[in-house]
Amino acid sequence: MTNPDEFKLKVQNIVLQQYKVEFLGNNFEQIVILLSDSKAERIYTWINEIIKREIQPIIIRSDNLYKEYPISQLLVFRYPFNIDAVEYRILFVKVKNSIFIEFHLGDHKYYDKIRKDLNLKRNNY
Repeated sequence: MTNPDEFKLKVQNIVLQQYKVEFLGNNFEQIVILLSDSKAERIYTWINEIIKREIQPIIIRSDNLYKEYPISQLLVFRYPFNIDAVEYRILFVKVKNSIFIEFHLGDHKYYDKIRKDLNLKRNNY
């Protein structure tokens, strides 16, 4: 079991930026509570690999806006995992050459909604 506040703090500490990452998702805290320590550690490792530029982002080619950012200026990192045979996804969103802005965690239905918002749906991610 993972504490949601500690999880958010650990993610924020790994990212090491002044701007606060927004943690979003349907049932975010309930899903984090379900994370075993080993699953949480794998997520922290994944974030560290993103920071070290060891993981390639999904690059979106779109002139549409997502919030105040042009979608073409966003990098998205995707992490799938299962808990008790339920699929969950993390989408970690960064502005190119700048800050991480969002950490989405949700089930497949939520993931599909965010993919549509980010114009990823047509890219099969």
